[in-house]
Amino acid sequence: MSEPNQKKMNHDDLPRSGSVIYNFHYQDESSKKDTLKKWKKLNKYLVIPLYRSKILPLLGFGKIFLLLKTKGWKTGKIRRTPLEYRRYQEDIIIVSARGENAAWIKNMRAHPNHVEVTVGFHIFKPLIEFVSEGSQKLKIIKWYIAKYSKAAKMLFGWDPKNDDLETSNFENLVNLLTIVLLHKD
Repeated sequence: MSEPNQKKMNHDDLPRSGSVIYNFHYQDESSKKDTLKKWKKLNKYLVIPLYRSKILPLLGFGKIFLLLKTKGWKTGKIRRTPLEYRRYQEDIIIVSARGENAAWIKNMRAHPNHVEVTVGFHIFKPLIEFVSEGSQKLKIIKWYIAKYSKAAKMLFGWDPKNDDLETSNFENLVNLLTIVLLHKD
C-alpha cells in the first residue's frame, strides 16, 4: 500500500490541512478510499437519479452542478458524474480535486468524443480543453478565489481574512489540480 504524500507543508501553502483538496492528496490511502466510497454511494443513489429525473435542476442545483456523461476508460461503460462547475467567460470550468487520478478525467482523456454535459435542463457535447499551462491555471485559481472565496475556503483552505491573492503561494495548488474548460460548439 502506498504512503500518503509526505511533502512537508508550510501553513502558508495551499491546499491547507482539513480542506477537500488537502484530504484527497495527503490522507492515508484507507481514508481516501473511505471518502471516495461515501461520495460514490451518495452520487449513485441520490444525486444522479435526482438530477436525471430533473428534480435537482428544478430546485436550482443546475446553477452549481452539472452531470458529466463519459465512456469509461477501462470498461467502456457509460459513466455519470455530478460535478461542481462555474461559468468562466463564455465557457464552463470544472476542476478535479484529485488531479489526474479522477476517473472522469481519465475517461475524458481516453474518449473525448463520448463526453456529454447536462447543465440544468440543457444537454450538449462540449469541446474539451485541459488547462495545462501553469500561468493559465494560476489565473483561473485567482479568479475563482476572488469570485467564490467561501467555496475556496472549503476546497483548499483559502482564508479570505488573512490571505492575499498577490502574495500567497499557489505553486503546490497549481500542480495538484486538473482544470478543464468545456466550450459549447
